[in-house]
Amino acid sequence: MKKNNSGFTLIEVLIALAIVSISLGALISISSQDISRAEKAQKSMIANWVAQNQLTEHRLSDKKIKVGSTKGSILFAKYDWEWEISVSKTSVDNLYRMDVSVSELNKDIVSRNLTGFVFEDIAINNE
Repeated sequence: MKKNNSGFTLIEVLIALAIVSISLGALISISSQDISRAEKAQKSMIANWVAQNQLTEHRLSDKKIKVGSTKGSILFAKYDWEWEISVSKTSVDNLYRMDVSVSELNKDIVSRNLTGFVFEDIAINNE
């Protein structure tokens, strides 16, 4: 009597499992990279908002503009941020340049730089 065996051999099953495991490992790696990129993009966007908010607050403030540098920190969107605003003169009278740098608190890497200009009738120079 002849037996007709059908099915996979052990080697075929092991090869198929190896292919599936390598494919799943690649998919997991790609997914984690996408998550990391999305988090980085989110932090960059939030840092941009912090910079824009600081610039807008200084534009709308009744305080006189002082040439120099100001630092501060803020909790925004569940992250702690530190910002620095550098105010400098321009060649136009009463027009000042404001450079805002934003980074995560206690990290040396700047997340966002933003430059804006503010016009003021009376300015105090602190040079």
